[in-house]
Amino acid sequence: MNGTPDASRALAHRWFQKAENDLLNVQNNLKAGRYPADTVCFHCQQAAEKYLKGMLAWHEVPLVRTHDLLELLKQVVHTVGDGAAELSPHLLLLDQYSIAVRYPQEYEASLGEEQVQAAVEAAYAVRTWVRRILGLGENEV
Repeated sequence: MNGTPDASRALAHRWFQKAENDLLNVQNNLKAGRYPADTVCFHCQQAAEKYLKGMLAWHEVPLVRTHDLLELLKQVVHTVGDGAAELSPHLLLLDQYSIAVRYPQEYEASLGEEQVQAAVEAAYAVRTWVRRILGLGENEV
């Protein structure tokens, strides 16, 4: 990928920082009295995507340009083993927010509090899993 483990780790940390920014966006929105549910769910999907891409970068796996979380999961499973499959339900839930919520003609249904909460929980589950597997501290980026 970049030729050295240090360069790969640095790239991974940049992916993780971008993911943390997405999660900060989620938390800031949720503090508001009124927030755009579609935007919150989109940023949850983005955080999960960036954590997976960061994990692949960490392991020097060349990244494929995709927003498909299940495709990224296949690469992660191939890289770190079948234990990554436990992320599948979280990624399946979040995957629907990768593109459709960006465009009015693609996603007309309004999202409720339950869906938002499920998306937030899924994003944090991916974050927790990646950090645990890589041995990263809670606040290490």
